[in-house]
Amino acid sequence: MRNLFPDLYLDSVYDIDYNSLAAAGITNLIYDIDNTLAPFDTPEPFPHTLELFAALRGQGFAIALLSNNKLARVEGFAAALAHLGISYVAKAGKPGRRGLDAAMGAMGASRGNTVLIGDQVFTDVWCARRNGVYSILVKPVSRRDEPAVKLKRLPEKLVLYLYTKL
Repeated sequence: MRNLFPDLYLDSVYDIDYNSLAAAGITNLIYDIDNTLAPFDTPEPFPHTLELFAALRGQGFAIALLSNNKLARVEGFAAALAHLGISYVAKAGKPGRRGLDAAMGAMGASRGNTVLIGDQVFTDVWCARRNGVYSILVKPVSRRDEPAVKLKRLPEKLVLYLYTKL
């Protein structure tokens, strides 16, 4: 069960103390897209997400997007971030290792200097934990979810309840 517990649980990506991550040697940030950065049906990043990523790149962080969604969705979202040198992996197969390794390879990252940030326990947190990467779970940005994700939200509530109690 502890492999489903995030290292850190916050309200949003905007609540992360990126200076503390940098001080701890984290130089690589991997973000899920859907309901982490934007609702699943929002085609491009919000302006405040663009500002955040520009600031993080200015601080020296490498950034990648890692999504289980289709290539067209991920490419469309990532296009607005291309000027920042942000890489992406679509159809990542989280919680498996393949997509995570591809994202880390694109950044020249190692497990010890990377964090995976996402909104789902059974994909994002489990992927990070089982592969030795620091995990940050954030609350979904929207209540709207794809049908398959809605089903996973129910057992997620139990995991998060236990996380807060232990």
